[in-house]
Amino acid sequence: FGEQQAHTTFVMALRCLSQSSTAFSYLSKICGFRMHGTKAAVSVVEEHVSEMDEEYADVDWDNLGFSLVRTDYMFATRSSGEGNFEQGCLSRYGNIELNPAAGILNYGQAKASKHGLIEGMKAYRGENGRVLLFRPELNAMRMKKGAERMCMHSPSVQQFIEGVKQTVLANRRWVPPPGKGSLYLRPLLFGSGASLGLSAASEFTFLVFGSPVQNYFKEGTSALDLYVEEVIPRAYIGGSGGVKAISNYGPVLEVMRRAKARGFSDVLYLDAETKKNIEEVSASNIFLVKGNTIVTPATTGTILGGITRKSVIEIAIDLGYKVEERVVPVEELKEAEEVFCTGTATGVASVGSITYQNTRTEYKVGDGLVTQQLRSILVGIQTDVGKTNDVERTQRTEVVYPTKTSASDVAITSQVPPPLLIFGAPIKETNHLFTTKDKGSVIVKMNKTISSLRKSLVLPLHVHIRTLQSFSKYNAQAASALQEERKKPTYQDDNEYADMDWDNLGFGLTPADYMYVMKCSKDGEFTKGELSRFGNIQLSPSAGVLNYGQAIYEGTKVYRKENGKLLLFRPDHNAVRMQLGAERMLMPSPSVDQFVDAVKQTAFANKRWVPPSGKGSLYIRPLLMGSGPVLGLAPAPEYTFIIYASPVGNYFKEGTAALNLYVEEEYVRAAPGGAGGVKSITNYAPVLKALSRAKSRGFSDILYLDAVKKKYLEEASSCNVFVVKGRTISTPATNGTILEGITRKSVMEIASDQGYKVVEKAVHVDEVMDADEVFCTGTAVGVAPVGTITYQDKRIRYETGDESVCQKLRSVLVGIQTGTIEDTKGWVTCIN
Repeated sequence: FGEQQAHTTFVMALRCLSQSSTAFSYLSKICGFRMHGTKAAVSVVEEHVSEMDEEYADVDWDNLGFSLVRTDYMFATRSSGEGNFEQGCLSRYGNIELNPAAGILNYGQAKASKHGLIEGMKAYRGENGRVLLFRPELNAMRMKKGAERMCMHSPSVQQFIEGVKQTVLANRRWVPPPGKGSLYLRPLLFGSGASLGLSAASEFTFLVFGSPVQNYFKEGTSALDLYVEEVIPRAYIGGSGGVKAISNYGPVLEVMRRAKARGFSDVLYLDAETKKNIEEVSASNIFLVKGNTIVTPATTGTILGGITRKSVIEIAIDLGYKVEERVVPVEELKEAEEVFCTGTATGVASVGSITYQNTRTEYKVGDGLVTQQLRSILVGIQTDVGKTNDVERTQRTEVVYPTKTSASDVAITSQVPPPLLIFGAPIKETNHLFTTKDKGSVIVKMNKTISSLRKSLVLPLHVHIRTLQSFSKYNAQAASALQEERKKPTYQDDNEYADMDWDNLGFGLTPADYMYVMKCSKDGEFTKGELSRFGNIQLSPSAGVLNYGQAIYEGTKVYRKENGKLLLFRPDHNAVRMQLGAERMLMPSPSVDQFVDAVKQTAFANKRWVPPSGKGSLYIRPLLMGSGPVLGLAPAPEYTFIIYASPVGNYFKEGTAALNLYVEEEYVRAAPGGAGGVKSITNYAPVLKALSRAKSRGFSDILYLDAVKKKYLEEASSCNVFVVKGRTISTPATNGTILEGITRKSVMEIASDQGYKVVEKAVHVDEVMDADEVFCTGTAVGVAPVGTITYQDKRIRYETGDESVCQKLRSVLVGIQTGTIEDTKGWVTCIN
């Protein structure tokens, strides 16, 4: 068949199926599901028929912005235990289910969300109707590089491109008409496997969704006004600024909000070390033009190697411009004639002015300038416009096609559709899909029709089958929901304790029965929360937490006294710390009373999971995240507060034995102006590579140095550090890069009560090498002695044992927490 005839025949076949209960019963068996009533079957088929009849979706193409518009389908695949990704599939765009303990939600591993990475790319419609992708293999390779940095598995380049192509094919009615915009594609890689301690996720998910967009900035194609930020950096040497990790974005939201409130379009960041060199804008690279020279900051690990940036550099060189990639002092802004930004979302955007230290410098904008020349050529290549021009044809072709760059635009319509998929299993022969008992029936005709259509249909057939399958999932979810309704918490259980081996608890995730969920309304106020059975939560693929790492978490513990009563340790301090973190990450937060009450409810509902006295504790994880959908870099429109719990023992595999730490000099944990002082999920995934490397060499954990001078102690991966010399106990001061630990604060008070001199200051690494003792503190780790520290290949040993300062402080703290020592400070809350 020709494409049009194939399209018409398939539509008629689907309609025919919807009218035949016999035929539809066969299709039901093929898809592996049962539906209640033929009306639902008819509606789903008619829905697809109407979509296929449309060349374009019903969108006001002349007024597209850069906000999320829900399209039809998304693509997803997950990694297996060996790190290989399964064959992915398309499904209806909608919420995805995640374990509340998923790495992306707790430690920002989304390349890193605990882990999370994003990419951004666009599909354009050419004037001849072809749908084009621009250099997708570069996005794939950049994601692989980011995944390696963030200790994540990643799809192959071929898997990445195939997932993107399938997403575009399935959503091609959402690709705007020529000149009206593009279909923005968001590939997202995140840690979906559950874990409690700071470690790489056990499973990763690769997901692609799309949205039709036009101009990223509200100014449209007008020139931008930028503001130079001098206090808060975007990235730092040894961090993850050079990859597209979600951990790079959440911390800059407050700076962007402040700048936009003053009328600026975006923020231009300086380097974290000297604050004298420009780096990049919030979500785009920057270029300065003077005469025939174009200058841009070099990608030295703190600056993202943008694909639009790379393409513009190649175009500029082909046009005869001198392009310099180097350190660019902020003072050069005053000398530039033109300034422009580049990025997948922004394109090539002119900058009209930049304000630095209250001085505003204006730049040339308009037609006939370098910026406009570069933009016109790039857009022409991306949209397949102007390739037949006599003068510019050769130059444009050289930039785009493999003979020049090995990175080309991919004509979507020229690709052979993937094989029919049912539950992810490829079916090579469609001739056996239907029974042939009734020769001449509509079933036999459909069998022949589908066999013929498979090679000519642009829209993959499995898209339609998949949607029918989705109804099976919805029916299953509805049945599950009815069952769960009967499982509301009653707080009555015949078993005093859960069936656990309490003598061998580690720090792995053992989900307790219930979790607590509370939503934030549009006015910024949290509604009344409720308990539900522990299970997966639903999130939009474009949720702020998944795409930009907008989330913070807390950690607290419940202990059981010898008389059976349950005790919480200073939960009000966790509540206040969450409020401080939420303010830094531009999020609303529960009140102190709401927070404490929610923790109490969660603890009481899971009381059978609180270990017997002396056997461990119930670890409580409050989590606040941007759950609302957002496409551009901005705060989420909705927030969710969740608490779940797990019984735990010792955090480190050494148990109560002394730790062996390694001083890290390459990677840093936080930098001045960043989010190191709050419990943001963005602080954790970037340290996984250093942590993994150290553990492979036999160390327990990493001891990080300051980001500027690399000479002063900060903290370990997830705990504070103390240095003991005689009767003096020193700990690094919390100056914005170090978390104000609640255990840290409590130990300092106990030490002062026992007559020790406690000093908060900048602790030089040389002081550690001369110390009598070193110990770590944290909710998860408690008070843990350090046996050795290795720095520059020199290993120092420290005092440990029952008579050590560390052990004395630990005994008092644990006694208060578990009720064996009288609480004279009001630190402990009894749960009734």
